Amino acid sequence: MNITLKYFSWIRVKLKKSHDFIELNQTTSFKKLKSNLISKDPIFQEIFSDKSVKYFLNLNELEDENKILNNGDVLAFLPPVTGG
Repeated sequence: MNITLKYFSWIRVKLKKSHDFIELNQTTSFKKLKSNLISKDPIFQEIFSDKSVKYFLNLNELEDENKILNNGDVLAFLPPVTGG
C-alpha cells in the first residue's frame, strides 16, 4: 500500500522536501502512521505536537485519528499560514 505525504509551510522547510511516498505492508490508521513517522524521524514529534497543524486526507480535513488509510491516499500537512 502506498501513501503520499505532502508538506507545506514550515513543515516543508524543516523536512527540506515537499513530499514523501510511504510504502506500508498492511492497512493502517492515521494514528499508527503517526507513531511510525515519529519513530523514523523525531521532527514528526514536533509536527504532531503542534495543535494548529491540520491534516487533510484526499482534500478532506482529517478529524478522526482512527481513520483507515487506503492505497493511493494523499495526506497533506497544513500548518496555519500568515501573510502581509
